[in-house]
Amino acid sequence: MNTANLFSFIPDNYFLITLVVVFSGFLRGFIGFGSGLLMIPILSYFYSPVFAMVFNIVIEIPATIYLTFVGIKKSNLKEITPMMLTMMLTIPFGTIFLVSVDEQIIRTLMSLLLIFFVILIATGWRIKSTITKYVLVLGGAISGLMQGATGMGGPPYVTVLLSKNDSNEVARANILVITSGLVISAIISLYYFGLFTKDILLTGAITAPIYVFATYIGTRFFNYSGNKYFRNSSLIALGIVGLATLIGALINN
Repeated sequence: MNTANLFSFIPDNYFLITLVVVFSGFLRGFIGFGSGLLMIPILSYFYSPVFAMVFNIVIEIPATIYLTFVGIKKSNLKEITPMMLTMMLTIPFGTIFLVSVDEQIIRTLMSLLLIFFVILIATGWRIKSTITKYVLVLGGAISGLMQGATGMGGPPYVTVLLSKNDSNEVARANILVITSGLVISAIISLYYFGLFTKDILLTGAITAPIYVFATYIGTRFFNYSGNKYFRNSSLIALGIVGLATLIGALINN
């Protein structure tokens, strides 16, 4: 079989995908979230929102398995379960929006939502009231809808979890476990709506090892000396991505 035909499923500019995957994987391993915030807006701009969201979920599968075991040991599972269940139940409703609306509207929505949450977190805003079960449920519902529609469901639940008075280790562990639930539900929803294609699955399969390795490096950095930079790194990561997606949205319009 011709080698070129064997790898014909690989998209153009695959080096760009690899570069984005490396940085996204490190971010995911280090702060527990953020891979989709970096990867999806960039790949949506160069390819399509559906490609970006499905590809992101495919390469997340092995990393999610690994990071779930990392996070569950220190997470407060009983406390965050209502948030995770609500998020998982609302993701399909967001996916209905994704398959029903023009791609350019989805790209613009991605930018606007991300910029809003970047400003919210970067200004140091925290939920002042006690983080009750109802606040967790509301955060989970908003995250689920955002994940289904844009693939970027992280900011709402991260905002809520970072507003709690948990240690950096517990906050990161909670984020890791919640993100695992998000990935599982997103897989089911995207599959139900027929958004998985052979080419995207194969591209994700050959890229996943790179992502897992980058995630491992990010986790090692956190464990070694990075935990003291955890919250600031979260804000910087969101700020950089917010600026990049804003520029991309303006250029595309």
